[in-house]
Amino acid sequence: MFQYVLYGCIAVIAVVATVLCLSAAFGKSRAFHTFKIVVGCCLYFLAVILLVASFLT
Repeated sequence: MFQYVLYGCIAVIAVVATVLCLSAAFGKSRAFHTFKIVVGCCLYFLAVILLVASFLT
């Protein structure tokens, strides 16, 4: 049961990161664009860490 919750969290994190990275292309502020890209990449990194951890458990 725990693995399904973990996979759900990974999916939500990946979707939010994808939306952030895609929406960064439509921003007018350069600083906000960079912020969205950095946050999106950090979320992708977190999703990968959780995915690796789920395979190790």
